[in-house]
Amino acid sequence: MLLEALLLGILFGLIRGGSLKRLGFLSVRFPVFAYFSIIIMLGTNIMITLGNPFAIEQKLYLYMLSYFLLFMALLLNLHYKSIWLITIGAITNFLAILFNSGKTPIDTTVLEKINAESILTSIEAGLLPQFIPLEEAYGFTVYLGKIVGLHEAYPFKHILSVGDILISIGLFLLIQSMMTSDRSRRSTKTIKFDYNKRI
Repeated sequence: MLLEALLLGILFGLIRGGSLKRLGFLSVRFPVFAYFSIIIMLGTNIMITLGNPFAIEQKLYLYMLSYFLLFMALLLNLHYKSIWLITIGAITNFLAILFNSGKTPIDTTVLEKINAESILTSIEAGLLPQFIPLEEAYGFTVYLGKIVGLHEAYPFKHILSVGDILISIGLFLLIQSMMTSDRSRRSTKTIKFDYNKRI
C-alpha cells in the first residue's frame, strides 16, 4: 500500500502542476534513521519468513529497534504536517506489535474474503509467526491490527491496519506537498541598500 501511496502522490503532484525535480529539495533531518529502520524491518520480516530462529525468537526486540529509529526520524521532521499522520499511524502499528509480543493481529475472516488462502494457511501452520489471529490478540489491539481488506475492484490483495492507512495518507500528502512546494523556486537574493539616498 505504501508503494501505491507513493505513486499516487507523484501522479496527483504532477496533475497539480508539481515537479519531480522538487523532490530533491526536501530538507529531511537525519534520514539515516529512517533508512536503517526500513532495513531492519524488512530484514526481520524476510528472515522470519525464511524461518530464521534468531529473527523469530528476537522479533519483538528487532521491531522495537526498528520503530525506535523510525520514531527518531519522524520526531525530527514534525515540521512537515503530513509527518504527523505518519507518526500516529506508526504509533498504532507499534502498539499492536508491542502488546502482542512482536506479532501483528490479523483478521483471518478478512483474509478469506480477499481470497488470500495462502497467507491464511501459512498463519494457521505457524509459518508466519509475525502474525497472530485477531481473536488471540491483546484487548484493544484488535482495533489496531490488520482488519481492513482491499478486494473486488482493487487489483491487489491487501489487508491493512488503521496505522497502515494513516501512514499511506500521510505519505501521499507529503509527496504532493514536496512536489508543489515553491521552496525550490526560491533563489538567494542579495538586497542592496543605497546609503546615499535618504529615507
